[in-house]
Amino acid sequence: MRGRGILFCLLVGGAVLACGEKTNGASSDGGTGDGAVAGRSGEGGVVASGDAGAPIIDDVVMPQASAEELAARMRHLLEAIAQNNPDLATDVLFPRDAYVASKDATDPQKSWEKRLSGGFRRAVERTHKKNKGIEQAKFVSFELGHSVGQISPKKKDFKKPLWRVKHSRLTYSLDGKTRHIDIAEMTAWRGNWYVTRLR
Repeated sequence: MRGRGILFCLLVGGAVLACGEKTNGASSDGGTGDGAVAGRSGEGGVVASGDAGAPIIDDVVMPQASAEELAARMRHLLEAIAQNNPDLATDVLFPRDAYVASKDATDPQKSWEKRLSGGFRRAVERTHKKNKGIEQAKFVSFELGHSVGQISPKKKDFKKPLWRVKHSRLTYSLDGKTRHIDIAEMTAWRGNWYVTRLR
């Protein structure tokens, strides 16, 4: 006979990641009934379900991607700036689907195209023109900003408590000198960081 259960939930950064039941008696499958967790936090914002086996996606999970993975994508950003071609850094820009799902706007898709994607393209062009000789730049490193915080959902902004960081630094070398590009704002989505405002 199954014992009486206690419902508990796993919280991370104020977000409920999973709920489960802990029992104090024998389980129906003959187990000890020490308890079972219905979900666990996984990489990239995935919470694995213990019941149906289907993954549950958590949009607001704290970024868990490796520094190497992030640096590899930021190399693409430097290439995009060096060649004045934003299309080379599409994996760095905050995704359209993520924006549509999380932005409080009358037409979030149009807003993404005009404000986010359009702003990113203009910033890449400005940064290219501003940094003379950047065509020969070589990637050195990328440092995520230190002021990481969770957004408070509000009207005309994000309606989910996503993670945001300001003033990250992309370092490159040119003619034997080390130079930097300050990235104004990055926002996390499903465990990865993306640029939401370049300059």
